[in-house]
Amino acid sequence: MEDGFFVSRGARISAVKAYIVAKIDDPALCLADIAAHQGISSSYVRKLFAAEGEKFTTYVLELRLVNVSQMLADPDARIHSISAVALKCGFNDVSYFNRVFRKRCGCTPSDWRSGRGALGLATDCCGGEAEASGQQ
Repeated sequence: MEDGFFVSRGARISAVKAYIVAKIDDPALCLADIAAHQGISSSYVRKLFAAEGEKFTTYVLELRLVNVSQMLADPDARIHSISAVALKCGFNDVSYFNRVFRKRCGCTPSDWRSGRGALGLATDCCGGEAEASGQQ
């Protein structure tokens, strides 16, 4: 219940995801903080994601990867190093970022930036994961 009204599961997960999108660039973003902000338990946040066939950590990672891939494809963002872009998008470990980017996108971040990755397409490497970033 929130302010005397029951909050539907759909409304709750929408609020959780909106909060994540707003805070995605914070490397300290964690399940416990999101749950506390929403006034629910961490386990309930996990259950909300599970009900949609997702995991909290996967959702956050995908959202960050979408943001990074879009920034790397943006010619105006070339003034920033790849490490700076990763840090700006919420990754706090550049080695981890490079590993997950390569695994998810099939190329290195520098290949992606230069247009040699993903068949040279200047789109996000998460191919259709725009929903995760709040775009539909």
